[in-house]
Amino acid sequence: MPAVKCPVPDCQYETDDLDAVVVAALLTTHATVHSAAAGAIVSAKVEKVKRPTVASAGSSEDWRYFVSRWKDYIQATKVSGKDLVIQLLECCDETLRRDITRSAGGSLVDKSEQEVLAAMRTLAVREENTMVARVSLHGMTQDRDETVRSFGARLRGQASVCKFTLQCTGCEQNVDYTEAILRDVLTRGLSDPDIQLDLLGDKNQDMTLEQVFKFVETKEAGKRSASRLLDSHGAEAASSSYRRKRNANVAKDTKKYDNNKVDLCGYCGKKGHGKSAPPKIRQKEMSCIRTHLQKL
Repeated sequence: MPAVKCPVPDCQYETDDLDAVVVAALLTTHATVHSAAAGAIVSAKVEKVKRPTVASAGSSEDWRYFVSRWKDYIQATKVSGKDLVIQLLECCDETLRRDITRSAGGSLVDKSEQEVLAAMRTLAVREENTMVARVSLHGMTQDRDETVRSFGARLRGQASVCKFTLQCTGCEQNVDYTEAILRDVLTRGLSDPDIQLDLLGDKNQDMTLEQVFKFVETKEAGKRSASRLLDSHGAEAASSSYRRKRNANVAKDTKKYDNNKVDLCGYCGKKGHGKSAPPKIRQKEMSCIRTHLQKL
């Protein structure tokens, strides 16, 4: 019987030219290899993807974030066709959904995705004045305990509505200069004056935005490490001071106790005429001795 290949796709196994019964037995035995491999693949338990939401009277930044989330949702769920439009409409809150339906004069289920997105954006985005947005951007500052990366993310979100673009007079292409503006605003808005002075005094005055991020991150990390080191030394110094004070008090109390113990009379137990008392006063100790001997 001629050689027979394994029927599983992409499998290179092939029997020799043997009897039909032997070939069948070999293929049956070989099939267990594929069964074991299939059983070894365990699908991971993936959490259900959350559908993004959008509300009315939002900003352009909010809308861009929603569109980004919506694209990720489509890619994860593989939704398409009319189901895609239904899921898109379900992203709206109740107020926005009602306004869209009223504006369209009925349901939008039969519309395309782009038409629905355009209708949603009309009511979901409140148009902003570009100059006002730019003034707000230049007035932003870093919050206390906010990392420079988080501050940069806030700046980038605000800059997205500022339209920092110019048309090149030579090639008539739009040139985006957002990065240069963000670098300057980031430098101005740093909350730590020491880091800000170090950045302004650095010899490299042509840093890119990413280089500024790394420069400030390095300074922030160094300050955090130094702060932890100083706190550790301060706590240890306070502990040592406490121990010295405590030991001094213990020594003082011990000395006082020992002095009082020396001044006590060995017979009556009273103070004032012990061994450390003047000779005239110590005569009283002799009377204590006589009294003690009479009692024996």
